[in-house]
Amino acid sequence: MNQTRAASDRFSAPSDTAPALGHVLLDSIDQRWRTYLKELRRSKRTFSEDAIHDVRVATRRLISTLMIVELLIPDARVERLRRRLKRLFDACSPLRDTQVQLLALAPQVERHPELETLMTVLKVRERNLIRAIGKKARRVATVRWSRTIRWVKQTLREQFSYPLMHEAARAVVYGAAARAFGTAVFFKERVVATQPKTIHRARIAFKKFRYTMEALAPLLPGLGKEQLKAMDAYQTRMGVIQDAEVLGELVQQFAAGRSAASRRKLAAFQRELRMHKQTLIAAYLDANDEIYSFWHQPWFVQSANDTK
Repeated sequence: MNQTRAASDRFSAPSDTAPALGHVLLDSIDQRWRTYLKELRRSKRTFSEDAIHDVRVATRRLISTLMIVELLIPDARVERLRRRLKRLFDACSPLRDTQVQLLALAPQVERHPELETLMTVLKVRERNLIRAIGKKARRVATVRWSRTIRWVKQTLREQFSYPLMHEAARAVVYGAAARAFGTAVFFKERVVATQPKTIHRARIAFKKFRYTMEALAPLLPGLGKEQLKAMDAYQTRMGVIQDAEVLGELVQQFAAGRSAASRRKLAAFQRELRMHKQTLIAAYLDANDEIYSFWHQPWFVQSANDTK
């Protein structure tokens, strides 16, 4: 008992100038788990576009924290929880895409009446997806997952009761952040304007880096809300391109099954979509070097020195 209490005291003694990594991870797990449960309950009540967006964001952020935790606790229980969260996240993606498409098409129906049938198809798809995801959401084993979260927190407390673990864990976690940034840059440099899939791949890599940095933000004095908002805006510029690409493919598939007269009428709208997508791509390419402003080595150097 005395040894346990002493270990707890060592863990709970923060640095004078920076929070301990253990505290940051525990706070991140607490906050992101609570947010996830809140958004999950909300999504069960209403599967609006905002609710789907918020539960997906909450899920992705919780997953990013668990990915950091896995670096320190390479246990199957953590991996299993992360994978199950990812499956629910993936299940929400088609509904989110459908709702984005409905919002994009609604203002166009008056000028392009041929889209009315597509709108009806999407509304039916939305209702079916809501029912399917609702069933999945109701089966989420939050009680069992809560036990895993409690076990993770206790394990972190035990690990960080050893003073040397703080320094070692920082090296591991900062290395993971650097690797995520390097991966994001790698795919950014391989973006081809005529191949939107390369932009989508770069967006996925950047998103992982961004969420990692959000989880570590309390440890990085120079990383504030403005920088995090800038990362969000950078990611959004790529996200709207992917939305435009998916919408274009949807309309193309819809047009393929229509009459020749209907296809000719839809062709005008398809041209508008292509022009809009090219405008979005040009805007992204003009500013995609902004990614280099999101990595500042002094953040990590200063943070490491603060705990010495």
